[in-house]
Amino acid sequence: MRSQRLLIAGVLVVALAVVLAVLLPGITSPQPPDPGLTPTPTSTPTPVPVSGNGTYINTTYGYAVTCPEGWFYTESGESVWFSSPDKHEEVRVNTNPLSGQGPADAQKVLEALNATYVEDLRAGIDAEWVSTTNTSLDGTPAYESVFSVPIVEEDRYTFVIRYAVRDNVAYSVMHTVFPPGYDVYNADAAPVAESFRFL
Repeated sequence: MRSQRLLIAGVLVVALAVVLAVLLPGITSPQPPDPGLTPTPTSTPTPVPVSGNGTYINTTYGYAVTCPEGWFYTESGESVWFSSPDKHEEVRVNTNPLSGQGPADAQKVLEALNATYVEDLRAGIDAEWVSTTNTSLDGTPAYESVFSVPIVEEDRYTFVIRYAVRDNVAYSVMHTVFPPGYDVYNADAAPVAESFRFL
């Protein structure tokens, strides 16, 4: 179970880095720290139970996700991840504003994301690209990319990403699909990811 958690964390961290690298090329290089300042320690986000009705609402980016009873959510910057009762991450939603670049050409952003996901996930966690298809994310034209990722020996899990551009924001909704016996809650991951809807 521990190796599984590390693999999922690795996939989602690489995916977030990919999104940021593709969509935010205009950010300036970091400046060296001021020698007179002491760095402030950053706190680790704390998982919070999803409300009683099971629906998480993000008013900043205008979307909602519905989870089974007992699930948690964790907000960190522009990412929100959803974890099962054992606090194992099953689904993640990343939002990346495209402001400062003018109105985004959604098709070009999706193509760039797809190419970068394929390359970086292969390099980062030995993921094999399986397919990319046209789909929709709550009615918005989107891509869905599927990857096969090694666990141990011959076992592999599937990593699914749906991504779309709406109102100059790139939305990525990611979930995992594990073989039976690896994670009792993983059967709920796909329905949670598919519950994503714009407000």
